[in-house]
Amino acid sequence: MFQRQALVIGNDTYRVKPRRTCVNDANDISCALRTIGFISHCATNLESQTMLLRINRFRESIAPNAIVVVYFSGRAVQYNGHTYLMPIDNNWISSENVGQSAYNAEEIIGIMHTKGPRAVILILDCARPYQTLVGETPFFVDREPLGLLQGMAPVHPPPSTIIANSCEAGATFFGLADNYRNSIYTYHLLRYITRPNIDIDTIFRCVALNVEKSTNGRQRPDRYSSVYELLYLVINSHSKNLARSSTMQPDQQLR
Repeated sequence: MFQRQALVIGNDTYRVKPRRTCVNDANDISCALRTIGFISHCATNLESQTMLLRINRFRESIAPNAIVVVYFSGRAVQYNGHTYLMPIDNNWISSENVGQSAYNAEEIIGIMHTKGPRAVILILDCARPYQTLVGETPFFVDREPLGLLQGMAPVHPPPSTIIANSCEAGATFFGLADNYRNSIYTYHLLRYITRPNIDIDTIFRCVALNVEKSTNGRQRPDRYSSVYELLYLVINSHSKNLARSSTMQPDQQLR
C-alpha cells in the first residue's frame, strides 16, 4: 500500500494587505486529508526561514512511491514566467530579489520529485488581482512597471504532477465562500476531496465547475496534469461501481 503524505500551508498575517481565510483553509484541508488516511503536516503564518525549513523537512519525510499533496493558501507573485509563493514577512520585493524572497512553485515540485513519489499534487489557492504596476501591488516599493504581477503564472509540470490553480492566469481572485470561513475554491474542494472512488482529475473538474457557477463565471480554476493513470486519494472497496466514478463528467453533480 502506497503512503499518502501532505504539506499544507496557510498564510494570513501579511504585513501588507493580510488575508482572512488562509489559515482556516489550511487547517480544514489538513483535517480533511487526515480523515482519508494522509499523514498531513499543517503550518500557518510562516516567515521566510520557517517556510523553507518546513518545505525541506517535508521533502525529507517523503516515502518512495507516495502520493504527495502540497497545498498553499496565501499570496503569490508571478515574475518572468514563474510563480513564487509568499511568506508573510517579505513585503519588500522587487524584480531583483524575488527569487530570494519567495519560493518558486516549480522548484518546490522539483525537490518533491527527488524522493521518487508516485505523484505530486500541488494545489494553489492564491489571490491574483489585476494590478500590473509594481508600486500598486502589495509587497512592492518600486515605482516603475518591471514585469511583476501579483498572482500566478502558468506552470508546466514534470511527469507525474498535477497542479490545480484556484483561478486562471491573470484573473481576479473572487474570495470568500458563503460560510465566511473559507475561500470559495477551498470551500468546494472540501466538499469533494474526501469522497471515495473518484479520481483526482474528476474531483478538480467538479470543484472548478462549482467555483465557476458560484461566482457567475468570475472565477475559473484551471489545472495542469502530467499524470496518466486514474489516481484516487481514497478508495472504498465496497463501492458497487468504481468504473462509473472514473468516467464521471464534470457536469454530473456529486450529491
